[in-house]
Amino acid sequence: MIVKMPEQQNLSLPELGKMMQEVFRLFKKRLEVAQNLEISLSPEQFGLLHAISIKENDVIQKDMAEMMGKDKSAILRLIDSLEEKELVRRVAALKDRRKNYLMVTKAGYRVIDQYMNIIAEMMQDIQQGLNQEEIDSFHKVVSHITSKAEKL
Repeated sequence: MIVKMPEQQNLSLPELGKMMQEVFRLFKKRLEVAQNLEISLSPEQFGLLHAISIKENDVIQKDMAEMMGKDKSAILRLIDSLEEKELVRRVAALKDRRKNYLMVTKAGYRVIDQYMNIIAEMMQDIQQGLNQEEIDSFHKVVSHITSKAEKL
């Protein structure tokens, strides 16, 4: 009698995409009903604001374009919209006046806190029914995929 081993299942890009699509759909839905937001932002605007806030080095437009996988003009429009809302400001570099650094304002940090509270609550709801071992495995898989993708 020959025992057939089950085929190894590969990770599915459509499954990963569907998961991300549903998470962003839920995030948008939560933003629509949020009552305590000081300023309304699109998920992209929030993503850029948050990305600027967590960068340890000086942040320039080109870095943000690369980090978010968008062209410079799309990032420029997002930066302009955040600057209009007084959430970020541009500061000219001392040595090269053509280069502007991006800085999050105090109002920007307040808005980030409000959005992060919404995200924390959403993620708590999403992971209901999972035990700690499953959550740890998820983090391990995501870390592995991210690391491999960055190297390829």
